[in-house]
Amino acid sequence: MINIFNRRKLFTDNSAEQSAKVWSRLKEHGIPYEMKTMRNHTTFGRNIHASMSMQVGAGGMGYDPFSDNMAYTYVIYVKNRDYNRARALIA
Repeated sequence: MINIFNRRKLFTDNSAEQSAKVWSRLKEHGIPYEMKTMRNHTTFGRNIHASMSMQVGAGGMGYDPFSDNMAYTYVIYVKNRDYNRARALIA
């Protein structure tokens, strides 16, 4: 089991495709991993953009073309003992 005391960060990226390549490779070689997905926008920030959109064009168009694209950060952790082997696999 991977927990906060025996893990090491292996990979961080905003691309779901790149993350999938990494965890697929780890899975292929039997290396246990844990992946965390985090939103790059806070709920407060999304609400502010939504309210701005309602004011501009009566909600018919977005205020910011980038505010509609939800961005995520993917972080993959492996056990400390597997880190060097995992790093060599994704290099």
